[in-house]
Amino acid sequence: MMAKWVKLAAVATLALGMSSAWAQGVTHEGTVVETMNGGGYTYVQIKEADTTFWAAGPQTEVSKGDKVAVVEQMWMNEFTSKTLNRTFDKLLFVGQIDKK
Repeated sequence: MMAKWVKLAAVATLALGMSSAWAQGVTHEGTVVETMNGGGYTYVQIKEADTTFWAAGPQTEVSKGDKVAVVEQMWMNEFTSKTLNRTFDKLLFVGQIDKK
């Protein structure tokens, strides 16, 4: 039964044209380079060492220059936010964005 559900979920994901990968709960800490809110989410571009990436979590107050931490939940490629009218090449969804 579970294998059938997993297969159906995989087919549904492919049918929606979404490429996603479940992450392993890695914690990332960095500095907010850019931030915006839309559709109940806060989107933050985080600079961590030599890497910069976008993350989205429940709406929270963060500002450019804030130090934040996020825990990986799910990466999505080519994610389009209809609210922001923007497509992110790669976006990390997180349960929360913590200020450090």
